[in-house]
Amino acid sequence: MNRKAWLDYLKLIAMFMVVVYHTPPRYDTAHEAALFNMGAPVFFFAAGYLFDIDKYRGFWAFFKHRARQILVPYTTFFIIFYALWLVVGRGMAGSGEQAIDTLTPLYQFLSGTPDVVLGPFWFLAALWTMQLIYYPIRRFLTGYWPLVVAVLLCLSLFVIPSHPLFLCWNLDKALLYMPILAVGNCCRPQVEKFAFNTSAHAVLWLLMAVLGLGFLVVAPLSIDREVAYVLAPLAVILVLPLYTAVCRWLESHCGSSRFARAVAITSITYLALQNYLIGVIKIVVAKLLGSAILDNSILIKVAISVAVMVLLYPLAMIIERYFPFILGKRYKKP
Repeated sequence: MNRKAWLDYLKLIAMFMVVVYHTPPRYDTAHEAALFNMGAPVFFFAAGYLFDIDKYRGFWAFFKHRARQILVPYTTFFIIFYALWLVVGRGMAGSGEQAIDTLTPLYQFLSGTPDVVLGPFWFLAALWTMQLIYYPIRRFLTGYWPLVVAVLLCLSLFVIPSHPLFLCWNLDKALLYMPILAVGNCCRPQVEKFAFNTSAHAVLWLLMAVLGLGFLVVAPLSIDREVAYVLAPLAVILVLPLYTAVCRWLESHCGSSRFARAVAITSITYLALQNYLIGVIKIVVAKLLGSAILDNSILIKVAISVAVMVLLYPLAMIIERYFPFILGKRYKKP
């Protein structure tokens, strides 16, 4: 599949949303839910769109390919940050962090539930589990049936008893967000039509997005939070046409973007490093402007997020170019 500039813009916007979500100040539950769901889950949509089952000769070939792309960076970044956490991280974070048992991050890593050391990598654990489940579904079912099964698996969270098993390798989140991946995969011809071709399309995409975002904002405040949680991915699907149409508009008016392409290619590195850079910038801002400004300024939140996106660019490209083994990639001669 040829590289698509609109997909790079989609990943750029989604990554920016992820960074904004993790940057202080934090807001009420409803707005945080909307902000979160416009970030990380959109990457599942992109993964589904790029998923091509015909590339693989069988499950084992698929398993090895995805293990290299997901488990290798999951492991290498954990080793790096776990070592840093043991040496300096616990001391810098304060008493709460020091009270955490030394082996807790290792247990979380092995169970696929990273939190203490590399929290954002819940996404990689969930993507790994999700694609292992989705592969046989897509292998044996055609048309829209994989999407139907994905939606049923998501809705099964209403009736499946809570069990620690569903926390391992984020199985619960894999089932929760599988419909978003399935939409990207099963509805690829329809995704190609998500554009502002006519005024009717523009109005339709906008109305769908208003409904989806409205649910994400209002539902946590008006209905049971567990119900809102399970239905949130279905609301995200309503926003995806507008999301995609905006990215196609950027492609048609701005062409390809070197920065967007770089963020798309190095998204795992951005995901791994963004929280730590946010922490460093927070310390600098607090020393220069006072810590109170981090509690109530939306402008500071956006400014820090933009700074993180820009400052991570050279570091992400250095890792991509000179240390690709960290990402499970091969070194390419210039």
